[in-house]
Amino acid sequence: MDRLTATPIAPVFLSLICEFIGAEIESEKNIEVSSFCTLFPGERGGLSFLANSSYTKLLKKTKASVVIMNHDQECPEGFTGICIRVDESYSTWGILLQKFGEHYPWTHEPIAESAEIHPSAKIAHGVTIGNNCVIGENVILHPNVTIYPNTKIEKNSILHSGVVIGADGFGFAAPNPTETKLRKICHIGHVIINDNVEIGANSCVDRAVVGATVIGSGTKLDNLCQIGHNVQIGVGCVLAGQVGIAGSTKIGNYVQVGGQAGFAGHIEIGDFVKIGAQSGVHKNVGKGKIIMGSPAIDAAVFRRKFAASNMKK
Repeated sequence: MDRLTATPIAPVFLSLICEFIGAEIESEKNIEVSSFCTLFPGERGGLSFLANSSYTKLLKKTKASVVIMNHDQECPEGFTGICIRVDESYSTWGILLQKFGEHYPWTHEPIAESAEIHPSAKIAHGVTIGNNCVIGENVILHPNVTIYPNTKIEKNSILHSGVVIGADGFGFAAPNPTETKLRKICHIGHVIINDNVEIGANSCVDRAVVGATVIGSGTKLDNLCQIGHNVQIGVGCVLAGQVGIAGSTKIGNYVQVGGQAGFAGHIEIGDFVKIGAQSGVHKNVGKGKIIMGSPAIDAAVFRRKFAASNMKK
């Protein structure tokens, strides 16, 4: 199983899942579901969901065995899995994560006994480490760092004071006609911080809904950065202060991001991209591009427009 895109659960028959959520099943096949997974690439034996119809094309590529979708969504030709129908797929996804996902409680001790900590790691006063965490060789955790359960931090990484790794991402389903409040989407994934990463004070890296949020080897985050759930950042990237990245965005290798830049969710940024300070990145960016502005555009175009607007004044 690819732990980057799927999270295992105790195997459960699909018929029991459908009975629990009152779903319609478009197959007589009663398979075992052994994980919850992202829609793409998906996982054999995995269950995922389709909320936004713009992602319907991914059903032709997914490896997921089961996909929850709304009654009015079409299952395209070429999808090899099983579609189950509900009134609201995203809210139902949250219900299933809560019911069948494995949750990792905190212990009463600041450092859980189940945590694996390399003898060379340096852990300052006030650090909290949850269950099933792995802290690698020569890792440095400065005062008041909080590492939520099921997090992995690889060798030579440095986390400065106040960093929080593995808190729940920002995921809520909108109320339906029978509800009056937002439904929290349970996060059962984890976080992987690769080797030689440095994370500045009071920055946050959220745990994945399923699978993993990943910070690549050698990447450096300044103070007050926010990395959303299921974000994947490549190797050798540099993010200046107050950068915010929304969920499921993929950042390539050796990307440079100026301070206070913001990223929409579910977009991809190519290798060697440079992004100016306070840019608003709302769509995919190809390899090697230099962009700035809000919404972000090619830097050369932005400069010409800026110069022209000043000339008119």
